[in-house]
Amino acid sequence: MKKTISVLLALVLALCCMPVTFATDEEARLYTVYADGMLFQQKEEAILAGTAKAGSIITVSLSDENNNVIETEESVTKADGKFTVSFDSPEGAFKEYTVTVEENGEEFAKLSDVVFGELWLASGQSNMQYPLSQAKGGYDDWMNGKKHSKWLRVLMVPPYINSYSKIGYVPDEPMKDIEGAEWISGQDEMVYNMSAVAFYFADEMLEELDMPVGILNASLGGSTIASWISREKADSDPEFKEMLYDCGAYKESKDWTPDDQNVYTDIGANYNHKIEALKNFRPVGMIWYQGEGDIGHSEEYYSKAMDVMQDLYTDVFCYEDGYFPLIYTNLAEYFYNDDGMVLPDRNIAFSEIQAERPESRATFGIYDLPITFLPGVGVIHPENKKEIGERMALCAKGMVYGKFETHTSATVESTESESGSLYIKFKNVGDGLVQTGDKLYGFAVCGADGIYLEAKAEITSTDTVRVWNDRIENPVSATYAYCMGNGRSNLAASYEGENPLPVGIFVTDKTVGTHYWTDKQWADCEIEGVWHTMSDTNSNYYPSWVSETAQLSRSSEAPYSGNYCMKILTDEKNFSVKPNLTYKEGIKTENFWDTDTDYSDYDTMTFCVRNNGENDVTLDEVRFCKNSSMWHAPAIMGTTDPSTVIPADGEWHVVTLDLNRLYLHSNEGGVAFANEKIKVVRDIEIRFSAEKGSKTDLSFDSVEFTASDEKVKPQFDSEFANADGLFETLCVIVTRFLGLFAKIFN
Repeated sequence: MKKTISVLLALVLALCCMPVTFATDEEARLYTVYADGMLFQQKEEAILAGTAKAGSIITVSLSDENNNVIETEESVTKADGKFTVSFDSPEGAFKEYTVTVEENGEEFAKLSDVVFGELWLASGQSNMQYPLSQAKGGYDDWMNGKKHSKWLRVLMVPPYINSYSKIGYVPDEPMKDIEGAEWISGQDEMVYNMSAVAFYFADEMLEELDMPVGILNASLGGSTIASWISREKADSDPEFKEMLYDCGAYKESKDWTPDDQNVYTDIGANYNHKIEALKNFRPVGMIWYQGEGDIGHSEEYYSKAMDVMQDLYTDVFCYEDGYFPLIYTNLAEYFYNDDGMVLPDRNIAFSEIQAERPESRATFGIYDLPITFLPGVGVIHPENKKEIGERMALCAKGMVYGKFETHTSATVESTESESGSLYIKFKNVGDGLVQTGDKLYGFAVCGADGIYLEAKAEITSTDTVRVWNDRIENPVSATYAYCMGNGRSNLAASYEGENPLPVGIFVTDKTVGTHYWTDKQWADCEIEGVWHTMSDTNSNYYPSWVSETAQLSRSSEAPYSGNYCMKILTDEKNFSVKPNLTYKEGIKTENFWDTDTDYSDYDTMTFCVRNNGENDVTLDEVRFCKNSSMWHAPAIMGTTDPSTVIPADGEWHVVTLDLNRLYLHSNEGGVAFANEKIKVVRDIEIRFSAEKGSKTDLSFDSVEFTASDEKVKPQFDSEFANADGLFETLCVIVTRFLGLFAKIFN
């Protein structure tokens, strides 16, 4: 018995001293992410990985275009059957190489047409995943069978694992390989399935760098930022982990069900499938188009998540020169929720996130781009992706390749008030500020009351803009592009002849502000059509002004200001025009989502009218309509009458309306209310009348609003001379008694 025990103990000790191996009998193979036509980052360590029998010697050889072996390296397969082997990448050039991999002297893989150049990661949600075949211009190229550069190389990472449903197989642990991943070139038809933004980015970089460019194409529509961060990284940051718990994105391993897990929202879901397996690549940076899926979360959360993700990818890709470069775009116009300012606020936050790590981050606005979309893809997916990719390339040229001294959208550095104007100085202005049009749009300014009004602006130096409104003596804060419909905002920074980079959205002082200015693009009569965002089907360009009784057109004939005015032609006795603020949703009339319906802070409305005809025309009233049956009409300033005559003298007449003298149903014999009665306005209708049978020819221009903090009480206006008919006469009598009663008890 003792002898048997001794033998067993010796055997146990021998086993304990032996190395533990998990040798595999499967044939040696490279992971799927390595294939013909791939690209390695130039002048970096090129790493290949796969599986083989434990202890096997893995040898890799690099051969040039003439089949000359220029480099050979080897390594030994680990006990778990996994190996990595690396060699030094040559300088990027338009050359194709061959990589041969052997196990114990036996070849098991040969990669042909391998190139070396600049490698980038492209990731995000649907606007990054959005394919080239659906982009503006890309569709025509696809239909015409256009082939692109063979030196563009793309690793197409499948969006799902054997599933195209929202809930599918999602691994709990990071994967070592990506089943279905495939390398393609610009000449493959599949290139039209790659990210349009990434394609245009790479196309621009190919020309700039004069060498091959590669893209790790890994995105998923609808994904949140948490899904691109590993659970291990979240566990190492208690503050971030708590944030994830609060927003329902953190899942413990014990609660993870791979066959029934949300690939869009859960921590690590996309990291596990799409990023971990890329860790042996050495991309020089990342282009990122994401944020729509997280716009309901706080700005503090998203800022923290960006920090964590950048830290993680810096480690994953072994980036040694500071933080892993991160270039990301602002979000496109879309009505994400009932708070119309959530979008500009988030885009402002994107600039603030950039400023936290200015050397390794770049962002830019896209508010100036058309947001047209293809049927079926929704307004949240604008088809203009070329400009976004090119702007990302501009940022990369500055931040990573040193072509420019700055590399991100210009933002406010300081603000100074002087002589009724705000002088706003910017940083990151490239070669200097420019305006992409004949005048600057998008600015608003406020006084101490916090009520913003549209402002004039001019560039006074390479880095400074003057902003003012003649009716605000002491401005204290300014905004730029701070509203949903900010498409004509046009301040930018120039970069050595390249397309200008739009200035970032801003509010100079957020401690001041009760009513922000929503750009009323109809007000200056400069444009015929305005883009309005409502739903994924109804969003479109709509006429700035509409009329059922007159012919409207834009005219350059002696406008009051700017380049155009509105021409009104009719032969109707009674006619009206109105800014287009509503649309039909079935049988209901709805306001455009991006339209400001609150006019209660404004004290006057001013516009200009010119009568080009032979007969006088009467401005009967301007109706601020609460609904189809209730409206208030303001009096002409200094009178108790909502109407005035526009003489046929061919001269411009400035009409000013008192918004603190509002008459219900235009009854000037009744109570005149203050402007709080127009807090919710569906429509504004300007009604005219002319002699029956006459030809009316009017020009209309320059609608402006003013504001003050003056408090106005109801006024009892009651003039028998203004009473039209029995009903208004009775109203005058009642109003006089009410006025007398109010004076007695005031």
